[in-house]
Amino acid sequence: MAAASDLVNGGVAALQIEEPEESKNNAAAVVALAPVPWLPAVAERYERRENLGEGMFGDVYKAWDRVHDRIVAVKRLSGRTDDRFVKTSIPDLAREVMSLAACRGHPSVVQLLATHVDGSRADGDCYLVMEHAGPMNLRQYMAVRRLNGQPFGEDEVRDVMRQLLAGAEHTHKAGVLHRDIVPENVIVCMDGDSATGRMVYTICGFGMSKPAGQTEKDDSGLLASPSPYRAPELFLGCKDYDGRVDTWSLGCIMAELVTGTGVPFFGGALDKEVFDKMMHVVGTRGIAKWQGLERVAPREKVAGLRKTASQERGYLLKMFPPRMLSPAGFKVMEGLLQSNPDHRLSAADALRKPWFRRRFSLGACCFMPHAAA
Repeated sequence: MAAASDLVNGGVAALQIEEPEESKNNAAAVVALAPVPWLPAVAERYERRENLGEGMFGDVYKAWDRVHDRIVAVKRLSGRTDDRFVKTSIPDLAREVMSLAACRGHPSVVQLLATHVDGSRADGDCYLVMEHAGPMNLRQYMAVRRLNGQPFGEDEVRDVMRQLLAGAEHTHKAGVLHRDIVPENVIVCMDGDSATGRMVYTICGFGMSKPAGQTEKDDSGLLASPSPYRAPELFLGCKDYDGRVDTWSLGCIMAELVTGTGVPFFGGALDKEVFDKMMHVVGTRGIAKWQGLERVAPREKVAGLRKTASQERGYLLKMFPPRMLSPAGFKVMEGLLQSNPDHRLSAADALRKPWFRRRFSLGACCFMPHAAA
């Protein structure tokens, strides 16, 4: 959030981060947050600049590539260097690299440029160098838009979803399941100036990706994405899933863009709370009719979902009436947020919906905060 505020001027106050009350701990806190030294070969080639974010496995920095004279993003997968992240290994690096390599060439997917590995020991840090796709992620961008009183109009929501669904379709055709499409893993940038340009949305964060052809996935599906974006079948322990776990996540993002609240649409403190909210909003009829339900869920869970199927019909339409989202747009959201994965829209099917036949009007909805001088 603070990173987003750094990009805002012209009437929007910067977000303030209060200092801890225990001033004696300030020095320790500064040390704890200090950047971890990069591998000498990486530090020699790339001049590290501001922090772009942190994930489960490491941090990402904007950097200047001294060889090619360009701005890049350097993602460090943490090995032995610190305990703030889940320790990664060469196989973790290989999985992410292979996913990015398979998905290269699409404008809505971040491009991998280089890799660097600390080969001096097995638990050394690994580095992915990628294109610098933009100054902030979608979560930060939504927050800035909210602060500026600039909600997303339906034309703009359509353009965001068109780009993200196209990126998801490309990854799925390449044989990759992303499994963690959340606002923090979507980078936002303006292509051109504010008068003639358009917003570009790029999917990144392939650290939890998996080969789609792997017929039986492991238990990581339950932990791959945060619960507000996790598909219902993953909550129930399904291991045999496909790209529609990603389109569920995109449906959640679409709902957030339309509501403009800046918080996850299916937010909750506990996994059970999130799942119950999902079922209450979209209804249990779909998941209760899913053929795979008995295979993955305990008997009492199956009985409970089927018992409530006639009562929990969902109220998604009441939350998104025509004055808020056109019927054609609602058909897309409803199809993405279908609790039965067999009936949920794939990315390719969603893009064929009539809602996407209308072209985005440049200049009508574009908004990007200016970088601070």
